[in-house]
Amino acid sequence: MTSCSVCGKPVERGVRCSTCGATLHRECAKKILGKFYCRKCYREGRKEARYERMRQWGVPGRT
Repeated sequence: MTSCSVCGKPVERGVRCSTCGATLHRECAKKILGKFYCRKCYREGRKEARYERMRQWGVPGRT
């Protein structure tokens, strides 16, 4: 059994961070556009989600 990378408690059924692959409880993970992130990767995930939405809407910017 692995432990949650956020709270340190054992995880029986959890999720994995989309960026680093850390095992997390669903309650400890942050979710953006259907992907789960740990606290360390959340900021980068937010940025990626923003650019993904811009691409979907066809807004000029990062590609």
